[in-house]
Amino acid sequence: MSHLLAQLSPAVILAVILTMVLTLCPLRAAAFERTPQKPALVLAAFGTTEAEALKSILNIRDRVAAAFPGYDVHLAFTSNIIRDIWRQRAGDAAYKAAHPGIPREIYEIGNTLTVLANIQETGARLVLVQSLHITDGEEYRDLANLVNTLAGLKPLKAVLHPFPWIGLGDPALGTGDGQPQYLERAATALAPLAEKARKSGAALVLMGHGNEHLTQAVYGKFQAQLRQKYGSQIYIGTVEAPPLVDDVIAAIGQSPNKPRSVLLAPMMVVAGDHARNDMAGDEDDSWASKFKASGYEVAHHLEGLGSNDSWADIYVEHLKALELKVVKAKEADGAKAK
Repeated sequence: MSHLLAQLSPAVILAVILTMVLTLCPLRAAAFERTPQKPALVLAAFGTTEAEALKSILNIRDRVAAAFPGYDVHLAFTSNIIRDIWRQRAGDAAYKAAHPGIPREIYEIGNTLTVLANIQETGARLVLVQSLHITDGEEYRDLANLVNTLAGLKPLKAVLHPFPWIGLGDPALGTGDGQPQYLERAATALAPLAEKARKSGAALVLMGHGNEHLTQAVYGKFQAQLRQKYGSQIYIGTVEAPPLVDDVIAAIGQSPNKPRSVLLAPMMVVAGDHARNDMAGDEDDSWASKFKASGYEVAHHLEGLGSNDSWADIYVEHLKALELKVVKAKEADGAKAK
């Protein structure tokens, strides 16, 4: 080979080298190419450890995936404790054998930041994050802080922004103390539950999560919306802050035409630990036990809101509004670059 090269002129050798470089460069570029085929969508839920309750989250995922066929759809759980439990179960052969329908992604579920980092590793692309929370509470605020921080990163070179087009969809009832159009849409989704209570002559009592640090006004507004639509015997209480179950029992007791029975239902995306234990459990301090001790007949509706297709579609609608907003921002960035 060296004998052959010695017979070639420097100009010919240079031409050979340039040909090799130009041939190899596209191959190296392809090896490091990170242009994704699809935009991405992340559904961020608090999560649940109840295998049966997962169906509500998976139903939302399936309806979102059907509505956004051009997106890669991912799940994220914001609760550290819940994710740890699923990781432990991943190594429990007996548990997995007893629950064959649980998707692999649940055992490997990440938090929102982890999921976003994995998405970004394939290249900067349009990303929609949808909160599966119900109100603008602590969990939603933390999620909003994360997404807004990522969107607001200022690299020295704009092209290096890891998340140039990212946005967060509103919780089901909207931000702040709830927004009228969202309250109306959510109330409409609960029509079957309100009808079930009406037919049995029971007061409908919804258990929300609530929070200690932010306003609870949204629950009062939503209760008013439900009563306007379905009648006065609808009550909302929460686990974490007033109105608590004792407040609800007192309110029902003071109402005209006091009902003799109640239908308890979770105002939560999943019928998880709160619904099965705090609401419907046998312990003396459960909502069911307290209502029974006050003389009421008690029935339970142990289905998370995510299993209600009409409620799941609320998140689809929020995502469509978010997509329009983020796509416009992406197009504006593209116009500036020209």
